[in-house]
Amino acid sequence: MSRRWKTLTRRMFRPGRPKDIAALQNLISDDYLAVNFENRVSSKEIEIATAKNDAAWDAMNVDEIHARVFGASAIASGFISAQGKKTDGAPFTAKVRFLAVLVKQNGQWQLAATQSSALKVPQHSPN
Repeated sequence: MSRRWKTLTRRMFRPGRPKDIAALQNLISDDYLAVNFENRVSSKEIEIATAKNDAAWDAMNVDEIHARVFGASAIASGFISAQGKKTDGAPFTAKVRFLAVLVKQNGQWQLAATQSSALKVPQHSPN
């Protein structure tokens, strides 16, 4: 399951190619709930609309992923780093940790819930 998650995540943000909205619609369950890095609650409809109008990604890496399967449900967590251009053309970088709950419905793994947060590099204080 973690290999499929990585493949779909990479396909969604493949640099220079259209996003695979159909794959995203199949991956997200109809009753999906998300809390994003801006602390906003989101739904499947909002996530699909956001993906259609999202910034242009130049590079995206799934740097770390862990998954635990519990019968017909699973928990996945990991770290994604990306670079791209905002709608005004300004470059940006993103480093995000995520936690996802997946459920197996009709033989297919789907996202039921996710939470993401911007990764902040810990600052070390002098001793």
